[in-house]
Amino acid sequence: MSREPEKATPFFVAQFNMTAPPTGATPNLKPPSPPEDRGDWTVQTADGWARPPVKVDFIGTIVTEKPDPYASKAARERRQKQIDAEADQNAKCLDDAIFILSQSPTGRDVMEQLTKEGYRIVFDDRRTGDRGAGGLCDPSEKLIILHGHDNPEYLALLLGHESVHAVQNSRHDLFPSTRHKPEVGIKMSFAIEADAYAQQSQIALELAYGDPEGPKDQMRMQGPLQQMRERFPDIIRAAERVLIDDKSMQNGATVAAAFEAFYDNFYLRTFYEDAHIDWANAYAPKLKGSFPWLQRHFSKDTDSQWIKDRIQHKGKSYLNDHLPHMTFDDARHSGLTDTTAKKVQKFYKNHVKGDAPELKQFGIHMRGAIEVVQGLTTNFHAVFKQPDGPSSAIVNAPPPNRNNGFWQ
Repeated sequence: MSREPEKATPFFVAQFNMTAPPTGATPNLKPPSPPEDRGDWTVQTADGWARPPVKVDFIGTIVTEKPDPYASKAARERRQKQIDAEADQNAKCLDDAIFILSQSPTGRDVMEQLTKEGYRIVFDDRRTGDRGAGGLCDPSEKLIILHGHDNPEYLALLLGHESVHAVQNSRHDLFPSTRHKPEVGIKMSFAIEADAYAQQSQIALELAYGDPEGPKDQMRMQGPLQQMRERFPDIIRAAERVLIDDKSMQNGATVAAAFEAFYDNFYLRTFYEDAHIDWANAYAPKLKGSFPWLQRHFSKDTDSQWIKDRIQHKGKSYLNDHLPHMTFDDARHSGLTDTTAKKVQKFYKNHVKGDAPELKQFGIHMRGAIEVVQGLTTNFHAVFKQPDGPSSAIVNAPPPNRNNGFWQ
């Protein structure tokens, strides 16, 4: 006598810890979908997927403060705890800043090159304080020197800026030195700073809009872009004007636009004019006895195309691509204010044999440039050049004048 096989009973299913499907139901045999390939974006955060941070050589916080011999033991211990807390804060802030900077293709590129060239990062409030700077690049010691910070987004932009300088010097030998004539040194200072501010702007854009080659759910952040809009609105606005699509952010168009905008900011021009001529005046007396004087110091010129070839973003000379007719020999890119031109002429008279060359003049020497560039004032009197004006500038009504003659 034949019979049909028995169906699986609940008891049979229970033995294998299974759930009996409803009668007549079709089992779901679809395999699970593989995880999405996000490439280097392997770190999951609350704001999206991120790339792991670039490894850098951080050597800590340098403390030059000496213990007060007249303070009590308890007071010295309290002060030491404060110093240790500041060092810990610097280290944590730098970790966060490096993670942020690593999400930008530009920031990642300059930090990787920085590390390959053997640069180290250190916090030193004394050295930065002496120069009135938030950060310094010291090519001779291969150091990036930072002032203590507790804002990682600001520190990320600052570290990106100084990393660009390290690459300019180590990879392209693009740094003014005592070899160059003072007016040539200022021209080169303009060029390297315009490049650093342009790539700093590019970093802010990439962090805000994301890497075009990254996944859609990558981490994005608006903070660095907002800081650029508040501190250097003319530079970042120029970059955003040409931000038409992903290609304009990848092919160097936004970097070139920000580079040119630097030359319209008379505060920045004044700051770097003063910084270089003061530096040259400080070094000239120390070098004057060396042999041969004229051949070694303050005598070298620099070709415009040589500079253009070495202003690079991610290995490409973006000025040749987007500003092919630009020259560093015109008044816009090498001209000095009347105040600085007089200082250069005096430099030649005091330190170099022979008359000063004929100097091109451009722009207005701005009072209070140091305060503005360092961001020490909340509201400042900004002067920018008109796009169609040969030398005139838009001068807004200045804010109230302080007793020392500087604008507030």
